[in-house]
Parts: sequence; C-alpha cells; structure tokens
Amino acid sequence: MQDTYQDCYRIVVQDIEIDCFLGVYDREQARRRPVVIDVEMYVPHATKISRRDTLSETVNYERVVEAVERLVAERRFKLVETLCGELADDLARLPGLRALKVSVTKPQPLPRARAVRVEVWRHP
Repeated sequence: MQDTYQDCYRIVVQDIEIDCFLGVYDREQARRRPVVIDVEMYVPHATKISRRDTLSETVNYERVVEAVERLVAERRFKLVETLCGELADDLARLPGLRALKVSVTKPQPLPRARAVRVEVWRHP
C-alpha cells in the first residue's frame, strides 16, 4: 500500500452485477446484458480519540450502489472504458474520499475471451 493511503480505510463494494446496454455492435445494443462492477475507495479514518462509530465518519456504500444503478439505468454505452470512466467521475463526487478505483467487467465479450475488464483511478 502506498504511504498516501496508510491512514485510510480501504472499502471495497464488490461484484455489483447489473444489466446494461453496452457494446459497439447493434446486437449488443439490442438488449441489456450483465456487467460486474467493483468500487474500491480509500477513506481517511478518524483518530481513535474521535472515532464515534457513525456513518458520517465514512462513505455510505449504499450510495455507491445507488449511483451505479442510476447511471446504468439512464444511459447506453458503447465502450467499457466510457462506462468505467463515467462511473468513476460520478463516484468521485462522494464526500470524504481520498481516492477510488472503479472496475467494470464485461463477461464473454468474445467467444474465446471469458471477460474484459477496465479499471480507472480517481483522486478527488
């Protein structure tokens, strides 16, 4: 882990499976297909003296899932890179983040490929 994140919690919202319109070909845009999204967040933690065990001291990961659902429901995407980047830009607006990484996996994009995965980092 980089020194930059030593004072952070690493929160991972893993395997958000959601159906979306994703692909450059008409056959891919004809119906929603599943993608798997992971969000890794680095959130500075409170000192032991001030820690109060309250949600306000961290990131509400329910909001993360809601943001993913909202963006995927509102849009059609051609590129996995575009979906991943826009999710990262949207999630980077959450308060309290030092950094985040968003990963989008598109299962079975080609007959001989199990999946394609795109990852992007943001440092709000």
